[in-house]
Amino acid sequence: MLPPHPLHSLFAARHIAVIGASQRSETLGGRVFASMLNHPFQGRLTPVNLRHPTVAGLQAYAQISQIDDKPDAAVAVCHASAHPSIAAACIRLRIPHLLCIADDGDYDGESLARLQKAAASGRTQITLCSADGFNLPAQNLYANAYSHAPEAGKIAVVGFAAGFCSDVMQYLRDSSAGYSFTVNLIGQLATPLPWLDWFREDAGSHILIVQYPAQPDAAFFSTLRQAAQRKNVILYTGRSMCGREKQIARHLAERSGALPAFTPDELRAAAWAAQMPRKLRSGSLHVLSDSEAGWLCDAAEESGLKVQRLPAVGRQSNALVWRDTAAAALQQENCRALLVQTDGGRDTVSQLMQLQQGETPLYLVSPFSDGLFGFQNPQQALAAVAAQNSWQQLRRRQQTAAKPPHSPPVPPNLPQARQYAGNGRDFLAVLHLPPQEGQNFFSDGLLTYTVEPHYGAVLHAECGSRQSVLLPPFDTADARRLCRLFGQRKLAAALEQVLYSFNHTAYRLLPLRAVRIGVDSENAVIQTRDFVWNEDEGGAAQSLPLLPEAPLSDGRFFSARNGKILLIRNLLPEDADALQQFVRSLSDADRKSRFMNAVKELSAAQLAQFSRTDYARETALAACSGSGEIVGWAQYSCLRFPDACEFSITVSESMKGQGLAVHLMEELIACAKKQGYRSMCAEILAENTTMLGLAAKLGFQSEPSIEDKQLFTSVLTWQKESRRRLPK
Repeated sequence: MLPPHPLHSLFAARHIAVIGASQRSETLGGRVFASMLNHPFQGRLTPVNLRHPTVAGLQAYAQISQIDDKPDAAVAVCHASAHPSIAAACIRLRIPHLLCIADDGDYDGESLARLQKAAASGRTQITLCSADGFNLPAQNLYANAYSHAPEAGKIAVVGFAAGFCSDVMQYLRDSSAGYSFTVNLIGQLATPLPWLDWFREDAGSHILIVQYPAQPDAAFFSTLRQAAQRKNVILYTGRSMCGREKQIARHLAERSGALPAFTPDELRAAAWAAQMPRKLRSGSLHVLSDSEAGWLCDAAEESGLKVQRLPAVGRQSNALVWRDTAAAALQQENCRALLVQTDGGRDTVSQLMQLQQGETPLYLVSPFSDGLFGFQNPQQALAAVAAQNSWQQLRRRQQTAAKPPHSPPVPPNLPQARQYAGNGRDFLAVLHLPPQEGQNFFSDGLLTYTVEPHYGAVLHAECGSRQSVLLPPFDTADARRLCRLFGQRKLAAALEQVLYSFNHTAYRLLPLRAVRIGVDSENAVIQTRDFVWNEDEGGAAQSLPLLPEAPLSDGRFFSARNGKILLIRNLLPEDADALQQFVRSLSDADRKSRFMNAVKELSAAQLAQFSRTDYARETALAACSGSGEIVGWAQYSCLRFPDACEFSITVSESMKGQGLAVHLMEELIACAKKQGYRSMCAEILAENTTMLGLAAKLGFQSEPSIEDKQLFTSVLTWQKESRRRLPK
């Protein structure tokens, strides 16, 4: 259903022309070519050099056009000013991919503009890299200026600042890390989106370390979210950030399903934990040591771990005593994991390592330990355990669906709010925000809503030493998080209304620059302190929120053939319970047609995934009856942007034959076109003749699946692309 990925020609290259290859080690071309020759590339390398007929014993050509066998890809390592001319030559020769490597700062404005124009043609994919270059260890391809030759493995690294990949590999040098690929992008053509997509589709890549962008945008986090749905993603900043920036970055990482890391130690721990195959059970971390370990237990508790310190093992104990003591600890019901610190010899370590095959993880700290669960010092082990705990908490949050609101929130009247901007009482009333506080109002917590450049609306909550940052769109799960922060469940309904109002102001009332709301957590009361309204604020500062809202949240009406009027609207996180009831109400045959197997209801992870839609790259529609019951559900998810999205649709038995399915599909197709997709597809059971008929009616072409005889593949293409180009 998908065409070859735009980066396929680079990853599958078997013949690479190296333009600017040299024997002079002081030049970039010499350093990169030496790095490529130091390991036997699983293909052919052809140097291109104007002055020399041979380079390092290999026949060289003065021009790339003189090479007898057209290369699959080209690597430009000459001066950056020559790269636009090389790009033009590659386009004429229809070479699929050009990788330009340059030292940071070598590109001037004119060269970048010419390269951007060449890339826009789409005939040759152009990637600009720093001297860290591009490494593909599985094929022994090391196109970098530093002779880096990382081992092959499952970690992918994508950076945007010169030196990022080198730094990451340096930080992880002691963690037994291997790499599927690394790339250090630079310049205006340094879009990470196709690389994130490649990671998502690449069977050899399991963990991604990606640099937090200097200017984040919605497309980046949408693509990151897609990549993190089935694989581990670490969002590493690699630069100095203030406390507020860190809070925002942490929240954006969580919303995308990625684990944030701000220091090299956090990166090492996150990468180490991401490679650990087993989940931690409920219970506490047991610590077994032959020395004083009180400080280690204190440090573990500060990291948020429950700890149980076991009696110390004597320093003179032999290997079998160590094994017996550790085995007994692992059998305890409340043992979540066992951390063993020993100065014993190799025999002791060997006996303990045999216990690492059990269900409960055993982390071994010893000068003789190695492997994934072996550490040289207890700080490393503790950081890895804490990071593994963070991974599990992240997955748990991703798999927790939002609950329905305590009471239906009231939509704010934005036109009236503009009229009443000078009247605080009426202004807050029409926005359904708390009234302004009286002189005697006591508050121990504070909600601060501000509109900031690059991020748009940001909500900062604080109560004592506890702080949290949230970005819209908000949902009831955010309200419950705030209730936990303020320590008061009775605030839930009031906070749900506040967040609902802020969802509207964030996207459609930008002159509202700031609102401060005091929180009396003991009495469960909130009141507005003050607000800032500025009609004259510059457009650059009036940023829309970074994350997209549901575009049709107000809904539209549909008249069924039987006379029933249905509300068609976007599915929201708070619809999770209603969606589950809809799935349960379906017949066994309908559930099999929708989910390809006999399910009775959605799992917690499925429910959270389906109800939390990324409206930058996805769409989900619900057809609701007058009582609010869902009677139709249609959605599409991203297969690869902008090539294709995959749709699914289900309507209740009572609404079959009423024209609802056609209407929902037409809405889906219109949304997909608006988002920039070129086609829509689905895999349909061969026995589902009704769905195949609907697809044919809408113009889909259906053919038997090559992989499964029980399936048909249906595709609707509305935009044929004559040239393959990288998405922006």
